[in-house]
Amino acid sequence: MIRSTSKIALLASFSVAVSGAVAAAQDSDPNAGTIDQVQLNDVWAEMDVYVPAYTGQAASTSTAVGNNAAALRISGDVSSEISQDFDASASAVNGLRGYAAGTALATTTAYGNASSGGTDYGNNTYRAQQNAAGSIDAQTRVELAGAYDGAAATTAIANVSSTDNNFGESDTDQVQQSAANVSAETDADMAINGYYASFATTAGANATSATGYTSTSTNRARQTTAAGSTVQASTDVYMQDGTNVSSVTNAFGNSATVNNEWGYATLGQEGAPTEQTNGADVDAQSWVTLDQWSGYATSSAYGVGNSALISNVGSDTVMYANQTNDGTVGSQASFSGQSWTGGTGSVAATSIGNAATATVCNYCSDAAVGGRVNQTNNGQVYAYGQASSTYGNAITGSATAIGNAATIQSAGD
Repeated sequence: MIRSTSKIALLASFSVAVSGAVAAAQDSDPNAGTIDQVQLNDVWAEMDVYVPAYTGQAASTSTAVGNNAAALRISGDVSSEISQDFDASASAVNGLRGYAAGTALATTTAYGNASSGGTDYGNNTYRAQQNAAGSIDAQTRVELAGAYDGAAATTAIANVSSTDNNFGESDTDQVQQSAANVSAETDADMAINGYYASFATTAGANATSATGYTSTSTNRARQTTAAGSTVQASTDVYMQDGTNVSSVTNAFGNSATVNNEWGYATLGQEGAPTEQTNGADVDAQSWVTLDQWSGYATSSAYGVGNSALISNVGSDTVMYANQTNDGTVGSQASFSGQSWTGGTGSVAATSIGNAATATVCNYCSDAAVGGRVNQTNNGQVYAYGQASSTYGNAITGSATAIGNAATIQSAGD
């Protein structure tokens, strides 16, 4: 049996550092609520895990969020209006150090504003307004003699807004403005790993997302980043002996994403398109140095000013988007090492001013995809890659810089 509740509540569920107003709102409509939050002082979280001897598992998590709100319902209709203002510093610092672990995990997250909404078996009406200034920083430091499996994820985003609706209808309007400087950094120094080591770093100014299954999904995003602000992400990995090592770095000004299945889906509408304007300078860097490696080794950096993406399965899909990039967008990726065991290495640096993609999978239906995308890029776009390998089986490298990229496509008939 599916239980339902009519309460819309703000969930301040991050365990390390969350600040801002905490409220639950109900008005005359028990399915509707309003949340207003203002954060004007710093939030800071730091975690340091040290293992002096071998341990089976070592995990370190650090999270700092200025404002955090959620309007969620297990089933039934839900309607919400969320307003968040952040003007301060949100900083998360994380360290995982010492000897060795079977599994080593480090997760670091810093947000200025974070909000979410959604329901199952009902209609979701979601309105979010987010404004961020100041600084958002996430830093991860891994210093271990070894680990069988190792992974680190570092994320810093000024404004994050997401919705999820299944077996119903969703109507969302998400407005985001960022003048914040955003930085995410991962620094890993290890002697050896046994099976894989994965390092992911993401920095962004504004991010919206909507997901749904068997749902009609109508979405609009309006995102702006201020000129003079910066978005920077970097990953630096050094290992004496690595196996299946991956470094992935992403940096973006504005990102709007819709992923739906078996229901009409839109990102923007005719006459009311999704609007993205990026004035921030965006930079993504990935550096990997391996004295010796086995299996694969990957160094990837991706930077984009504005990104709009919608994908759907089995139902009609539409995108209407206007994108303007005024900031400099750059990516740098580097790899160097040697492999006596015949490993393969790859380097990829990709930078795009404006990117828009609308895709529908219609193998099992006659669904169509369409819409209109307008793109203007005024910013410099550059990509730089470097690869150096001694021995090994193969080494590949690519550097791609694109001003505007737009794709509307179907997979199937």
